[in-house]
Amino acid sequence: MTSLQLSFSAKRSTLHQRGRCQDLMWMRGVKYFDVPFGLVETIKDEKLVTVTGATELRVTITCKDLRCLIFLLKSEQEARLLLESVSSFSTPGNPAMLFAFKHYDALRKENLLQDQSGWSLYDAEQDYARMGVDTPLIPSPQCPWRVSELNRQYRLCGSYPSVVVMPRRMPDQALREVAAFRKRGRLPALSWCGGPELGFASLWRCSQTTEGLMGSKCVEDQSMLNAIRLGNGEAERDLLLIDLRPKVSAWVNKAGGGGFESYPKCRMIWGGIDNIHVVRDAWRAMGSAVARLQDAQVGSWLKDVANSGWYDYIGAILSCTLKAVTEILTFKSNVVIHCSDGWDRTAQVASLSMLCMDPHYRTQVGFLKLVQKEWCSFGHRFRTRLGIGDVPSSEYSPVIIQWLECVFQLLHQFPSAFEFSADVLLRLAEEVFTNRFGTFFCDNEQERKSMEAHTLSLWSTLLGEDFESWRNPGYKAERVKLYPSICQANYSIWEAYWFRFTARGDVPEPSSPTSPSTAAEEAPPAAPPPEPEEIEREPSLFSPAELAVAPTKPEPTQIFAEDDDEDIFAKHSKPGAKEAKVPALSEVEAKVETAEL
Repeated sequence: MTSLQLSFSAKRSTLHQRGRCQDLMWMRGVKYFDVPFGLVETIKDEKLVTVTGATELRVTITCKDLRCLIFLLKSEQEARLLLESVSSFSTPGNPAMLFAFKHYDALRKENLLQDQSGWSLYDAEQDYARMGVDTPLIPSPQCPWRVSELNRQYRLCGSYPSVVVMPRRMPDQALREVAAFRKRGRLPALSWCGGPELGFASLWRCSQTTEGLMGSKCVEDQSMLNAIRLGNGEAERDLLLIDLRPKVSAWVNKAGGGGFESYPKCRMIWGGIDNIHVVRDAWRAMGSAVARLQDAQVGSWLKDVANSGWYDYIGAILSCTLKAVTEILTFKSNVVIHCSDGWDRTAQVASLSMLCMDPHYRTQVGFLKLVQKEWCSFGHRFRTRLGIGDVPSSEYSPVIIQWLECVFQLLHQFPSAFEFSADVLLRLAEEVFTNRFGTFFCDNEQERKSMEAHTLSLWSTLLGEDFESWRNPGYKAERVKLYPSICQANYSIWEAYWFRFTARGDVPEPSSPTSPSTAAEEAPPAAPPPEPEEIEREPSLFSPAELAVAPTKPEPTQIFAEDDDEDIFAKHSKPGAKEAKVPALSEVEAKVETAEL
């Protein structure tokens, strides 16, 4: 065991017990037993009595990628040692105890640190200047939007980036009043501008208002939305404002002190995207559907996928994206989007819209800048949503995984429009959990600043030696606008993600028995038989050099928290669906003879 991942071993004789050798050898081949500590969701022990009256010690490790490993141990001492070791590495509470810090420090001491330009990959002023926004770098007096200095020290909004773009006609004091009226200070901020070609039509993001049931008003907030509507002239078209929440959820939040806009010259529509709790339930239900899939049986795959609601929610996100893209590109009008706090559903729709409208973000470098900008800088709560270094709370939700599959749908619909391939999506889906990089450790840009001098950036790795591995060979560099199809008949299952730890087709025959060795170190069959129906297995994310470098919070008790997608009294599952009790994607039972701790 290192501070990076959990390793375990078992004698070959153990693998042959109860005919499980084939399964375990296949799992070794797909790196099933590589479990970085960031992927550990829960670990618990049980003392059971077998039918023969013997005592059996069972330790179950549930992972954040739907894996579940069950170990049968010989003694209570072994079980306790395993529990304490895994807990101390996976949930230290203090991010400074995670592997990324130990790894960086070890490389620094050995003078092995290489290019760290990934931390400075995204330059906000350069990106806004590229869009035609008025910036100190490149003045653009004809643009109605300007870079504001109000948040340079994160005093206007602690969860926003230091560089924000505001309407030119709004004075600073009025902007402070707007921030005070919006939840958590997340006032409308520009995400994208179409430049002179589109009359500076733009996309804005923010959080909900705080008017509550009493209907408190803010004149400055109304003036700001009107300034966004007018843009560069006297706009006749109403401002499209997309509240990404279901209508019922928005009213529930209003009863709790939130709200939504009912301003003149604003055309508000409901996005119908469900909250983080529904996303988590749907993700687990989708994993349950994968677990029940068997090639040798008819099964209920299509019904299980439909009942999970996973692709219904992806459809809602793509539908909101299409509405925003159409309004900006077709009518050259501005759009404002928000959910509750503006850091989950808002990040999803804003970044997808920018992928559709701006070819720059469809390049390899541009895509990483987009993630850094709309997710890291604009304050998606990675640490909270993914339980990084902490015991997952009620706010745990794989929102970023849902977004990555939305991007996968765009890649499927427009295969030549993206310079990057789906390989990078799977890489991101893994790396957000591994604790190898500091890129996703924090909940906002302000917190992340303290990590940059002590951890590696994932962007440096992806833009370095791994650059060619995720390039799309069929890419055509054309400045085209994308209008995604929202018809579910055009969706495709992201098999590389959902089936990466699931056997499909026949399991390869095991090699002949040799001298005893550990399960994790056994070599695969020299020449396994071909498997036409088996999906292509992804290579390990960790190189031998990386693996060679080695390094409490209490369990949350509240059911609801003040959170982006908390809808008090709202259902946390798809209407009409049963509560999902998700079995493990695959359960491994192995007699562990030795544990390398």
